[in-house]
Amino acid sequence: MALTEEQKKLIQDYVIQPAFRQNGGLITDLDGTIVQHLDGNYSVPTQVQAGLNNLYRVNCPIILNTIRFPLSIIKTFAAVLYPIAQNPIPVISLNGSQWGYISPGENEEFSFSEAGAQPLKPAEIKRFMDDIRLLIQQKVPNIAAFYYPRDWTKGEIIWSAEESRVAEMAQTYKSASRVYSSSLSTLEKNLAAEEISMIFLLVKKDLIPGTHLQHNLKDFYTTAGVNKLAGAHAFVNQLGRNLKNFIGAGDTPMDVFLKETGVVIKVGDLPLSFDCQATILPVKTVSEIGEVFTQIAEGYKLKDPSYQL
Repeated sequence: MALTEEQKKLIQDYVIQPAFRQNGGLITDLDGTIVQHLDGNYSVPTQVQAGLNNLYRVNCPIILNTIRFPLSIIKTFAAVLYPIAQNPIPVISLNGSQWGYISPGENEEFSFSEAGAQPLKPAEIKRFMDDIRLLIQQKVPNIAAFYYPRDWTKGEIIWSAEESRVAEMAQTYKSASRVYSSSLSTLEKNLAAEEISMIFLLVKKDLIPGTHLQHNLKDFYTTAGVNKLAGAHAFVNQLGRNLKNFIGAGDTPMDVFLKETGVVIKVGDLPLSFDCQATILPVKTVSEIGEVFTQIAEGYKLKDPSYQL
């Protein structure tokens, strides 16, 4: 990809603004935006690594905003991204439910330090359990719940409605810390025993009888009003910055934080399904976003070179 002169001017005009330098930065999704998935493997292309390196070298603040849980980010990307950043990496995880920093801990192993969280409330857990009970009453097959405790060290826990599927799911979802099956009362007890950041309900909606239930059943359960936009506001405001002064990068309708960033870098062809306040700069592939990052870095001169998030 070669940026047009018009696109270069768009980036240059935005980056030179004092509001961007003083109160902005880059906020980006991971999968499908700076991470590509090929043949079962996830990677940050070398072109993207080079672009990120250029941004870090001029001290442009970078925040990752992802659906992934902290332990997944650590295991999959920390060893690649931290050597480029050379500072704690700001991360918004689990669809806006939990945010903080990834950095090396004891014995040089990476860890997550929480800066804030918006876990599910007891009434919201109950609402999720009501949905599960209804699905089981309707005899819907292959129901599974992926849940993520606020205690990030516990990672991803998967509950299956069918004991016979536990071994298969453990093999399929190797990122999970635990896969189990139990009664609904045990599942409810486990969810009530600690704070839960997010729940993902896996079910084939076309097997659910009745269009009303199909259309109203949620995939992701977060506390009311929480998504990638809410999480972005919470963390960015905590840092004393403003989301409208950030450049945002994403690729799917879940990347709702793009609604309010000052410039939008859109990767791929999937429609966003929402309107953005800012100009959209389209990028066809993950690798090509590296060139955009380099262009941002070329126009970015930070007044205080010691600044970091």
